[in-house]
Amino acid sequence: MALASANGQSSDDLTAAAGSAGLRADDVRLGQFHAIMLSYRVLPIFFPLISGVLALALTPSAPLWAVALWWLTILGIHIEYYVYQNRYFDTDVRPESIGGWIGSTTARYWLMNIVWLGILPLFWNAGGDLQNFAILMVLVVHVVMASQTAFHLKPITLAVSLPVMGGVVGACILTGEGTYLALGIACIPTYLYLLRLAAQQRQAATETLELRFRNADLIRDLGHARDISETARRQAEEANDQLKRREHHFRALVENAFDVVLVTDANAVIQYASPAAAKLGLEPEALIGMNSLGLLTEEQREDIVNTSASAPGKGIPSRSYELVVPDHRGSSLWIEATLTNLLNDENVRGYVINLRDITARKRSETEQRCQFQVLQALATGEPLAEVMKRLALGAEETNPQGRAAVFLLNDQEDLLTCAAPNLPDDFSEWVGEFWKQEKEGPFGQIAMTGTRIVVTNLHDEEHGALVSSYMRKAGIQSLWFQPILSHNGKVIGAFALYFPFAKKPGKWEDDFLTGTAHLCSIAIERRRSEENLRRATEAAELANRAKTKFLANMSHELRTPLNAIIGFSEIMRQQMFGPLGVERYVEYTNDIQDSGRHLLNVIDDILDISKIEAGRYAIEEEEIDFAEVLRWSVEMMRARTIEKNQTVALTLPDRIPALRADQRAMRQVMLNLLSNAAKFTAEGGRIDIEARVLEEGDLELTVSDNGIGIPADKLQEVLEPFGQVDDSSARQHGGTGLGLPITKSLIEMHGGSFHLQSDFGRGTTARMTLPHWRLVWTADERKAATPLA
Repeated sequence: MALASANGQSSDDLTAAAGSAGLRADDVRLGQFHAIMLSYRVLPIFFPLISGVLALALTPSAPLWAVALWWLTILGIHIEYYVYQNRYFDTDVRPESIGGWIGSTTARYWLMNIVWLGILPLFWNAGGDLQNFAILMVLVVHVVMASQTAFHLKPITLAVSLPVMGGVVGACILTGEGTYLALGIACIPTYLYLLRLAAQQRQAATETLELRFRNADLIRDLGHARDISETARRQAEEANDQLKRREHHFRALVENAFDVVLVTDANAVIQYASPAAAKLGLEPEALIGMNSLGLLTEEQREDIVNTSASAPGKGIPSRSYELVVPDHRGSSLWIEATLTNLLNDENVRGYVINLRDITARKRSETEQRCQFQVLQALATGEPLAEVMKRLALGAEETNPQGRAAVFLLNDQEDLLTCAAPNLPDDFSEWVGEFWKQEKEGPFGQIAMTGTRIVVTNLHDEEHGALVSSYMRKAGIQSLWFQPILSHNGKVIGAFALYFPFAKKPGKWEDDFLTGTAHLCSIAIERRRSEENLRRATEAAELANRAKTKFLANMSHELRTPLNAIIGFSEIMRQQMFGPLGVERYVEYTNDIQDSGRHLLNVIDDILDISKIEAGRYAIEEEEIDFAEVLRWSVEMMRARTIEKNQTVALTLPDRIPALRADQRAMRQVMLNLLSNAAKFTAEGGRIDIEARVLEEGDLELTVSDNGIGIPADKLQEVLEPFGQVDDSSARQHGGTGLGLPITKSLIEMHGGSFHLQSDFGRGTTARMTLPHWRLVWTADERKAATPLA
């Protein structure tokens, strides 16, 4: 019977423990959910306002009614959410019902963020990279802020971040452009990293809440045990043993916990401090009897007193604060303080305070935010001086007690500029004088090797009167000096932190200095590369304009005497003023005239290609008879083709429309193509010219020959100015290599395309296509025309 009784008691204890664990889990979830609801208290005002501002600021790609409908939908959803919020805060939510609230809230957040994604189709512009990038940045910032605000519960974390991040990645991938693809792919590991941070924060918050509830349970148990010992003397020994066990458990838990536990009386005077206080630089013994509010600033004290007084008599849920407190080691700490009000617990009659060091997390968050701002400044094209200022301000935000400066050197290692926003106004002038003196001295020689310099006694005269006097006047005692290295290891500047007291960098500070110097290097080199590129572009444009002007002037200067040479040689060839006397002179005049005309054609080609490259070739559009242009071109080349006994076949459809184009350009295109075909086709060869209207309505023209052909690896080269298959071709057949590039450019200026196909040793086919909107059909022609397949 005794055994059965013992077993029954053990089972009851297990059941009670399991039930307590379940209730505590619900309490934890309620506390986490309550923190999220508090964080999103202003969401019904904030989100419609932000979306409205964006709708007004951005250029829509959709009709205005769609934008208005989108914003009204957002407004309606958040009005409903406002009503839902008020219902929650007006309801005494029980822990066992928290699952329903979480599910309902999660569904609302999914809906909010899916509707919010409507900004992509409504405002995404195909040619507006700046607006598109701004939209993506807004959505990425949304994901970062949302994941760091709603980290307490995983379903809500995913609801407020996953749809938006999915939209960003999807939009980047759907653009198909390299920059957006890279951004979209980079967002995936970034989002996973944010989820990991959220999971870590969620675990930390859960542990804190569980510890708080366990502490509260333990304290209540101790009070209950004391009541039992006073009212039930017959069970005194058993109660005392139980009390000792629980007290031992409590001390083991509290004294070995990472968090600091403080127990105060009703006046906030510390009665107990756990040994973990030493980790924050606070001695537990020294804390006993101290008012806990004395550790805070006046502003922090007022905030805590006011918020605690606003809910008198309520011990749970407790309140959490993020505070900066001194650690009595010349520095300061970020701590997360959770205050549990146990004034109504007659066993405590005070407060239980849990303190957790979150300095590393806050530093990382601040550093990450500052780095993002610097990279954003680089991406938006801010001047280098402004980027350097942002770097300095970001470093000071991460190290609140320090003052930062960023120095930039020129190629001669002279100080070019200094960004020191919060150092004395004359600091830039002083540091310029200092560097002139110390550039060749010990300090300069060490700095130019890329070695970090740490000095904690700048007031000492051993550093020289220039340094010690200025540093005493500026209130600076310590210097952390980190050279900035370029990608090839050259010192291009330096990053420095100044402190008003003696301070050496620790492990985190070492990493921070290295990382900040690397970020400075990226910013400086990128801006310098952009400046060099701009100068090179300007130089290239000047050179191109100079080339165009030179070619135009030289073409004019060469044309004038050539016209005279051609004219006088024509007079001599025709013997207009009498016979030349010697037959050989007649041959010479023919050679002079042929050479002059050839040189004039070369000059015309050079002038044309220079105008095309400079964008000054004017297209004079008119309605022309394209069939007549083809017949005229064949007739113009007849003498040359007859001379080589070549067969020229022109094939035209029964009906060919007129063409809206530049007649001179079209003639030049045809003469270039026929001239090339005749030049590179042997005697007795064949040249075929065929025009047809494609199914799409475009006009296609092919010029085919059975000449020497072009090697496959040279097809692209011959389409470049002065590009020829080889030098022997130029010597054997003549020409400058400008005919095909001019032809290709003129066709593309008409909105068409030009391609070469060639089988080396068997012939070449030149194919040009003009768009359908350049064809001019009559009503009868359009009805009767039958496009060829």
